[in-house]
Amino acid sequence: MKYVPDLKIFDVVLIFIYIIWCLCLIMVFKNGYFEFQSIKQAIQLTGFGSAFLIYGMYDKKLRNNKIFFTWLVICIIQFLIYVLYADLPEFSHPKGSSLSPIRGLLISVLTYRVIRYLYYKIFKRELIITGRGDFVGRRSFEEHRTVGKADFIFSILGAMIILFAMIFL
Repeated sequence: MKYVPDLKIFDVVLIFIYIIWCLCLIMVFKNGYFEFQSIKQAIQLTGFGSAFLIYGMYDKKLRNNKIFFTWLVICIIQFLIYVLYADLPEFSHPKGSSLSPIRGLLISVLTYRVIRYLYYKIFKRELIITGRGDFVGRRSFEEHRTVGKADFIFSILGAMIILFAMIFL
């Protein structure tokens, strides 16, 4: 049985809050309301944090195509912002640009979709990202099955792909 959660008010609010947060960061940067170093740290925290929170805690929601494509549009917009502003001297960093972490959300959403697709093709069932209660050997109530070692391996593989892509790309 395939579990695909419905779009709920929580999802709309979360997406709205994320968009407002990103717009606030842009406005603060453009108008110089805070020290620039603080803005760069907030951007980096947003990039890394959102990538791993989406992958690790919002994964079942990404099965809903409306939610997935909404986040994909947000990711593409963030990536375009990265492309437009990464070369500015204000964002220069010894290892590239301090805007690099905002690419993480796109990497995370796409990695989840690819890992989920591969898992489904191999095992003919939905991937359960392990963590936050779904551990190997424990029963997943949404999926009506026990979390297996393959779920764990694919979960770790996805997280490692995201981590390495964010660090080395």
